[in-house]
Amino acid sequence: MSGIEEARLAVAAAKRTGLPVIVSLAFDSGKNKDRTMMGATPEAVAAAMVDAGADAVLANCGVGVVYAVAICRRLRAACHVPIWIKPNAGMPKLDGTSVRYDTTAEFFGSHFAALRYAGASFLGGCCGSTPDFIRALVKARSLAEK
Repeated sequence: MSGIEEARLAVAAAKRTGLPVIVSLAFDSGKNKDRTMMGATPEAVAAAMVDAGADAVLANCGVGVVYAVAICRRLRAACHVPIWIKPNAGMPKLDGTSVRYDTTAEFFGSHFAALRYAGASFLGGCCGSTPDFIRALVKARSLAEK
């Protein structure tokens, strides 16, 4: 989602199911690429989503794994619920008729420790990521646990 009000409405509707509710917003705007399309900061999102009753907050897509670390840190500092980070593989580029992403699975995975240290409870990948990206996260996790 791109704004607090639409996310708040979605959380309210989802809470009626009695199931855990995870709300997801994309941070890809503003000078530092740390705002949603509607201008919400991680701190404002975290506070509003906890207030709305979300059981976890997810930052997905955005402009890549490098920016996700700071977003994660700010979400974690602003709330107590689990944080799920699912960055994309960078910004898509049109190469003729196909779309490509510059981020490699290895580069993506190399951010595992920084994301965990920043407070991520769950990690995954969004646009442009492949099973290799998730394998790279798992490999980095295994190395970190040794």
